[in-house]
Amino acid sequence: MSGRSGGQQTFSDGLRFLAMGAALTLAVAPIFFFGCGRQLPIAPAPQSLHIGVLPDESQSMLEKRYLPLVAYLERSTGVACQLVLHDSYEQLQTAFENGDLDLAWLGGYTFVKLDRSHQAFPLVSRDRDMRFTSYYLTRADETATQWQEFRGKRFAFGSRLSTSGHLMPRFFMLEAGIQPESFFSAVIYTGAHDATAKVVRDGVVDLGVANGPIIESMFASGRIRKNEIRILQETPPYVDYVWACQSSLPAPLRTQLRDAFLNLSEADPQHAEILDSLLAEYFIPVHRDDFDALQTIVDRIDAEGTH
Repeated sequence: MSGRSGGQQTFSDGLRFLAMGAALTLAVAPIFFFGCGRQLPIAPAPQSLHIGVLPDESQSMLEKRYLPLVAYLERSTGVACQLVLHDSYEQLQTAFENGDLDLAWLGGYTFVKLDRSHQAFPLVSRDRDMRFTSYYLTRADETATQWQEFRGKRFAFGSRLSTSGHLMPRFFMLEAGIQPESFFSAVIYTGAHDATAKVVRDGVVDLGVANGPIIESMFASGRIRKNEIRILQETPPYVDYVWACQSSLPAPLRTQLRDAFLNLSEADPQHAEILDSLLAEYFIPVHRDDFDALQTIVDRIDAEGTH
């Protein structure tokens, strides 16, 4: 896709920074019952597990993506599972902090914050999450080839707590010596990746940044067309999403959950459907130190205090 190589060169310093880290490691909406609970290590077996996911797309898309997984986790663990949807990243974070969620699909930014505040326990990530990227999006008829050409134009991030829709794009801009709020004429937060694609398409903003795989899935499903928006550039890779649980969840149940994800195989037709919905080929085990470089970036961005 045109313009990506320029983006890689522009962000080379940021990429080297992340590569160093990688080298060290490699409102609530309705609840859907499937009939995965929290317990202290010495408590009886949990009756149910409350599972939350980042609200980075519309609720109808979240149901479509995650309900098959929730049913699979129930079958694999023998514990009843409930999918709980939230209206914002902030609500999801608060629910986890309050102990209302046992297992959650978190972005790297949210995980780092929850690990510090509540010792979130990382289980697995998708194959792509150790080298994740964001897309800069503009209208299809835009002639610019790099985001630096949009000085004085209108720009959209996703959620303030989004790794791919805010944290890392902001980091790469700062590495290039650019403060978004002074570079663009307006900066808005759409709250979700599909919403960012739509405000670009509809001309509300001139440029936006969003989760790469979600944008690709929107193209593939026809939710947005390539004659409406185009990918201007792609960021360098970084560490992002993770399934994490409460540290108080019993170790045997944590192992069951981890193994259930690791056992998903594209060779199994039913598993393949679940993996496709999750935009994954397979899952890998992860550890806290996989997020060390991201933690450093979170500290820097939070210290800026401008967003």
